[in-house]
Amino acid sequence: MSQVLSSSTQTRPARASAPGETASNRRRAGATLSRLAGAISHASRRLSWQAGSLIFPVATSRALERLWFSPPRARSTPDGLRLLDSARAEWALVTGQGASRRVRVYRWGSKGPVVLLAHGWGGEAGQWHAVVSGLLAAGMRVVAFDALSHGASDAGARGQDQSSIIEMARSLLAVAWHVGPVHAVVAHSMGGAATAHAIREGLPVRGVVMLGSPADMHSACSTLAWQLGVAPHVQARMERRSEQWLGTQWSTFNVPDVGRTRPVPPALVIHDREDKEVRWEDGAAIAGAWPAARLVTTQGLGHRRILRDATVIGHIAGFVNDLQAIPPVHRMTSARTSPATTI
Repeated sequence: MSQVLSSSTQTRPARASAPGETASNRRRAGATLSRLAGAISHASRRLSWQAGSLIFPVATSRALERLWFSPPRARSTPDGLRLLDSARAEWALVTGQGASRRVRVYRWGSKGPVVLLAHGWGGEAGQWHAVVSGLLAAGMRVVAFDALSHGASDAGARGQDQSSIIEMARSLLAVAWHVGPVHAVVAHSMGGAATAHAIREGLPVRGVVMLGSPADMHSACSTLAWQLGVAPHVQARMERRSEQWLGTQWSTFNVPDVGRTRPVPPALVIHDREDKEVRWEDGAAIAGAWPAARLVTTQGLGHRRILRDATVIGHIAGFVNDLQAIPPVHRMTSARTSPATTI
């Protein structure tokens, strides 16, 4: 005969969860799953690039080329839109390669030296709203623009989704020609590399400010290729192929070399220690190679908040004002590098 035994131990009732506890646990679980999914997705993409490098090196090099020369689309902010609405909008023309292409130009102020603002890869003129306000308050005229294949400007030679440092530099040169003598250029990120290339091409300017700018495009591309899992020989194939339509070698886009090989204006290089997009060491390399350059190191501003920091904007305005006291004949001569500053 079977017998069913019941436990004499009474089961304690489950503790009731606090009102927010279940929701908090769900959020933590969701965040964990999201991170896991992201890690799996990244590993899958990396595996695809690695396999493509091994099995289809030509196709993979072309895919890397499309990715590298495709700027992301910037989102306009309310502050940026208000800034552009307050500007005098004009067009400058980029000529010399096929049909002329229009670059959107924005102007503020009517007195003082002209300061030209050059955005970075995937950027647009509206991102300069804090800098424009600060420079206007310092008594300067300010000009910003959207490079080809950016913002409101026309598509570049390879379509709306493709661009290059060369096209960014040509956009800058066209705007400088359109607005007249430019006192200084303030450039962010890839805009700094484009400004250096424009100086190599003959841009007459009294001083340059570079904010979070990369030192060398080959090194930057190597970092991307490593993150993706692209083999070095595939990256080399991509660079050789792109040199055919760029019309120059990738070594041309080395910003420190511009300062070593030709006269350059005084430069203020501002870079954040916690910049996750462009290493602080890139800014230090530029400042170390350009005569009469000064490095200012910030902390905690990253790659984009640096454009909105009041202390940084004060450094920019002070540097531009000081340029007026330097005789023009000395602006393009070699000099000892100024000491670095940390803020």
